Amino acid sequence: MVILDQTNPVEPPMEYANFGERLIARLIDGFIVFIPSVFLPLIAPWLYFALQEGNQGGATVGKRIMGIRVISTDGRAIGFGTATGRFFCHFINLFTMGLGYLLMLFNARNQGLHDMITSTVVVKTASSPPVQQTSQRRGKEHHSWSKIVSDQESHFVEINAQGGRYRHRLNGGDQVRTFTLWQLTDGMIDFSAAFEPEEVLEMKRFAEYLLKNKFNG
Repeated sequence: MVILDQTNPVEPPMEYANFGERLIARLIDGFIVFIPSVFLPLIAPWLYFALQEGNQGGATVGKRIMGIRVISTDGRAIGFGTATGRFFCHFINLFTMGLGYLLMLFNARNQGLHDMITSTVVVKTASSPPVQQTSQRRGKEHHSWSKIVSDQESHFVEINAQGGRYRHRLNGGDQVRTFTLWQLTDGMIDFSAAFEPEEVLEMKRFAEYLLKNKFNG
C-alpha cells in the first residue's frame, strides 16, 4: 500500500513566464547574438537559440538571467529538433505583424503563436519540476518523469536507489506519496492512469536495474 509522505517538501505550483520577462530575456539574447549574426545571418541566431533551448536546461543566456526556461507542454526537455522549429516559427509571428507574440497576454499559459505550434511553454525555473532526465545525485542514479495534464493538474515521479516518490498536483493541492522499488517491480504501484504504457514500463525497468545493482554491487 502506498503511504502518504508528509515529510517531503511540497513544491510550489508551476508559474509561467510573463510577457515582460520573456521580452527582457529576448533583448539580452539579441544583444549577445547581434555581432555573430552580422557574419552568419540566420545561422548564428538559429544555433544560438536551438542549441541552448534544446538541451536539458532549456534556457538561453537571457532566459537564465531572467530565471525562466522552455519545456514541452508535457514537462520534457524540447530537444534540438523542436527548438529549431520553435526558432523558425518566430518568423510566423513577424508575418502576423507581431500579433503572434501578443497572444501571450490572452491565454493561461502565456503562450505565443510559436509556443502553440511547437507545443512548448516558458516557465519560471524555480517553480518548474525537473524535466525527464537521468543523472547522478549524491552518487545515486535517479530518474524522473513529469507530465503536465493541464494548468490545474500535473504528475511527477522520481525514482532512485532508495525508492520512489510520486506527486499529484490537482487544483492547487498536492498529494505526495512514497513507494519502494519492490512495490513498483511487483506491480503493487500502477501509474498507467497518469503516464503512457511505455513510460510505466521504463519506470519498472529502471527500478529493476537499481535493485540488481543494489544487491550485485
